[in-house]
Amino acid sequence: MLRLFDSLMRNYPIQTFLFWRTKDEIKARKFMDRVAWDADLSDFYQPSMSQKGIEKVFVLDGQQRLQTLYALFRGAITSADNRHAEAYFDITTGNAPDERGLLHKIQFSPEPLTLPWYRVADVIGRDDQKNAEEIAERVNTALDNLSATGQGIELETPEAAKEREKRVRRNVSQLVSLLREEKHFWIQELDGVANEYPYSRILDIFVRVNSGGTKLDASDLMFAAMKEAWADIEEVIEQTTEMLNGTNLEFDKTFPLKCLLVAHGRGAEASPEKFTGPDGDKLMDEINGGWAKAEQAFQELRDFLKNDLKIYADKVIRSYNSFIPLFDFLYHNPKPNEADKTLLRAYHYKAQLFGWYSQGTDTVVNALHGIVGKACPTGFPILEVKDYFRKRGNATELSRQHLNETRLRFILLNQVYVDQIGSSPFDVKFKGNDPHVDHIYPQSMLRSKLGLLSADINHLGNLRFMGATDNIRKRAELPSNYFGRLKKSGTDISKHLLLEDVTKDPSKMQFDLTSYLDFRNRRFERMWDILSSTTNPEVPTTAATAV
Repeated sequence: MLRLFDSLMRNYPIQTFLFWRTKDEIKARKFMDRVAWDADLSDFYQPSMSQKGIEKVFVLDGQQRLQTLYALFRGAITSADNRHAEAYFDITTGNAPDERGLLHKIQFSPEPLTLPWYRVADVIGRDDQKNAEEIAERVNTALDNLSATGQGIELETPEAAKEREKRVRRNVSQLVSLLREEKHFWIQELDGVANEYPYSRILDIFVRVNSGGTKLDASDLMFAAMKEAWADIEEVIEQTTEMLNGTNLEFDKTFPLKCLLVAHGRGAEASPEKFTGPDGDKLMDEINGGWAKAEQAFQELRDFLKNDLKIYADKVIRSYNSFIPLFDFLYHNPKPNEADKTLLRAYHYKAQLFGWYSQGTDTVVNALHGIVGKACPTGFPILEVKDYFRKRGNATELSRQHLNETRLRFILLNQVYVDQIGSSPFDVKFKGNDPHVDHIYPQSMLRSKLGLLSADINHLGNLRFMGATDNIRKRAELPSNYFGRLKKSGTDISKHLLLEDVTKDPSKMQFDLTSYLDFRNRRFERMWDILSSTTNPEVPTTAATAV
């Protein structure tokens, strides 16, 4: 928004707007009066305008620019505290760029600002009947008075005042010109009322115009291609995405579209071309006809994420694409039993820990479709999945060495806590209290008193999660004292210590090298038992516990 305004004030071109006038029955939505960062776009659909025979104009290219212009000159944005914030322009700027390279300073404020801030909407509001010279003269007179009295404006030398007056006149003249003259905007309209511009032809134009850069993401282009066959598709996908994100995750609309493409055997590569032409019509018929089945699979995926994996933060997710094969399996194998869920959990942990989706994601998803994208009467085919990744050179079974990889600590610790307490430590409403990694034996004392190095101090056996606010308050206290106090206060320390003997009697956690290594190594082995059983359930116990 700031850059577009700066470009207009510098008289830079901002490219052509492309419109389409039509009376076709196409779902239409209006521009937002107030831009909200997490707006539900379905709120802006207008059924009356969407009907056949009602003339309307759609934007094929320029939607974001037009929405920005509307917010600047007539509307607003939503402030951080959810208020109506309007655009104000520092009418004196334009002589030197700021650190972002912008000459003209804009800010959105929910409260009225005083000069030198000029409310941009006034150009077509209270100053609508005034010419640029009249507005500039009024502003400069007011600024002269403020400067003379030192009220919010620094005292100016005559030369500085003259330069400021010149900038104000130039800025006001450009503002007025932008809103009242046509020379700044190039517009091309495809008139589907008077001429032959059917939806299929418009769609081809739209895709070509928008797919050359990064103006729209894949889902926007695909929705444009899909709406002819299923008008409600975008609304349905938005609702699905919102449902999946109910546990603080960050799926975007492309995810459910890729899931549908894969489940219907069209491959994970997301492109609008898959939804056009005869093949696109066939695909949309399949998706529409099988939506009840897909909706159930999405619901089962959401329940699996929340109730089985207990995922409440993307800090423990290295790839969202790993969830596509989960959907693919659930689509073809609904209502998994407990044995299947155990293997599905194992697949998830392996995928995240071993970086199965770190490269060639679409290729991986397409290959797994051949394994999981069909009826699997013997259950989730974890062995075939492992065999595929083993041939790609990926690890497929958890080993003790993995437990010492720093980049995996969040995932491993979360996995332990989920197993021990049946919920995620990240399930917090106050995001300022997200878990921090804490050292059970204080690292500063291990280093200064016992002379240990980082590898022995930052060992998984010595690490736990604790809320950020508690971690900030915590001091380097001896573990016997610290956990003894927690136990007396009624806090469950077993979920942190994992060992029955020290949980019953924290005084056993003496601060000497022998006691520390004994505690750390025994706790590490307990963590290994938990992690290997949840990550390698398909491996016989004797093999799972081997080094």
